[in-house]
Amino acid sequence: MKNIWITVSYEGSRYGGFQRQENRMTVQEMLEDCLFQLTGTKTTLYFVARTDAGVHAYGQECTFYTDSTIPGSRFIYAMNAKLPYDIRITASREVDMEFSVRRRNYGKTYGYLLTEGRETSPFLKRYIWRTGKKLDLALMEKAAHVLEGRHDFTSFRGNNSVPSDPVRKINEIRIKKEGPLYRIYVTGEGFLYHMVRNIAGALVDAGTGLLSPETIEDILTARDRRKLGMTAPAEGLCLLRVYFNPITKEDVDETLDMPLYPWCGK
Repeated sequence: MKNIWITVSYEGSRYGGFQRQENRMTVQEMLEDCLFQLTGTKTTLYFVARTDAGVHAYGQECTFYTDSTIPGSRFIYAMNAKLPYDIRITASREVDMEFSVRRRNYGKTYGYLLTEGRETSPFLKRYIWRTGKKLDLALMEKAAHVLEGRHDFTSFRGNNSVPSDPVRKINEIRIKKEGPLYRIYVTGEGFLYHMVRNIAGALVDAGTGLLSPETIEDILTARDRRKLGMTAPAEGLCLLRVYFNPITKEDVDETLDMPLYPWCGK
């Protein structure tokens, strides 16, 4: 028996999220079906992030156990030969039997892409929120600063969340503006269902002047999702990287310098 660790990149537009579901095609289903074709054995995939329908990933991390004779370093080639082109394995390796991507990670960076305009290139329509709103970067940054640190994020969790500890730590929120394009980077130890999308929605409301830093503090304190506004649409969100060492500013800088088009850019 071997424990194989794979890094997965996918364009999530046509999938009902990552985690296997009964009535919708998911990325996990595609990966597990691929492994069944390769090994002849039903395989369970363990993963870090349950991304929503339409959400993308450059760095989803997964492990699985197998008796296959395929070397760990060769699964990247064997799986990519059978997977659709909107799902790619970018790394594969054998690790010790006790290794778990769920238990060993220190957090993640998500990127969110949006624009002030109502129109954008047709080649970006699956990856960008077209807000149609004029935004103030300084106001967005002030609001983001309130959300950094350890808080009870009950007000920022999705309505259909499974029960879990709502106290989470956000290491940093960084916003970059390039013309009408905004890139929001949220790095934290862990995230609730819809939490990053709700943060993006709140930052847009802050950028229009609808929410002040003080109001966001009040929303956090209220622990009531009804106090918050819109949930940003799924297509703007991408899981960029999972960290397996304590997260530093240099780690985040490195992530943002990676060629992860269109979420990262100079």
